[in-house]
Amino acid sequence: MVEEGSIVKQTLNTLKKRLKENDNIIQIQGEEGYLSRVKCTFNPPASDEEIKNFERQTGLILPNDYKEFLKISNGCRLFDDIESGGEIELYSLEQIIDLNEHYDEFEGCFDIAYIYQDNIVINSKHYSEKKKNYLFWKDHIEQFEEAIPLKMNFELWLDRFIISSGAKFWSWSIYTAENYYELS
Repeated sequence: MVEEGSIVKQTLNTLKKRLKENDNIIQIQGEEGYLSRVKCTFNPPASDEEIKNFERQTGLILPNDYKEFLKISNGCRLFDDIESGGEIELYSLEQIIDLNEHYDEFEGCFDIAYIYQDNIVINSKHYSEKKKNYLFWKDHIEQFEEAIPLKMNFELWLDRFIISSGAKFWSWSIYTAENYYELS
């Protein structure tokens, strides 16, 4: 049986091992055959005390698998293209507070990442109600109540996100052979 949070550790340790061999730079193949060299940078870990202070200050309950991520890296930038930069950031606890001024108005929903004009959202209320699928996504201008369920938790999302080399895999089901060329 896989323990909650263990996938986060294994996924990040494996990514960091690949990065360490090449000065935090790896080559990835993206969608439509695009090949690029990308860099990943990780913030220092958050302490247990910092996590507890965040929960006290905000009144939010952080999921255990997300806490495991924070204990490894209190935010990070993933798959920044060496030539053109990137738009993939998983927020630190401080950024979450700064960027989610109105989380209390939306029943414990708060942005934890920005991925090419999408936001990844934790619904803390779902988690506190023991719902395992507490992760959502929304466009960067949509409200929390318009967020779409991802039907997964943080560590499943992170694992799949890294496997897909930073692609927005959650939107892949929207595209079919019938509409791909018209929508992309």
